[in-house]
Amino acid sequence: MNLSVKENVKPVTVLVEGRIDTNTAPDFTAYVDKLVDHGITDMVVDLSACDFVSSAGLRAIVALQKRLFDGSLVFTGVVPDVMDVFTMTGFDKILTFE
Repeated sequence: MNLSVKENVKPVTVLVEGRIDTNTAPDFTAYVDKLVDHGITDMVVDLSACDFVSSAGLRAIVALQKRLFDGSLVFTGVVPDVMDVFTMTGFDKILTFE
């Protein structure tokens, strides 16, 4: 998995390339936690290049949503297979998608 941020753009957009699974969820969490620790309160997570999210990835996403409780978190570019995971688990009801 590769993670990158579009600089000087608000809200901060994090591009996720690859999978968020058991092996990569800790890296995703560490990356976004560092952004939040540096004062980022509004975030867009671009999943257009993410082809899989496991239960570990879902836990990492919920943890991020809790950290950004007073800010905003939006998911964009979600591919159909990943959106199916969000829908089957009910995450489509608790997360914001564009």
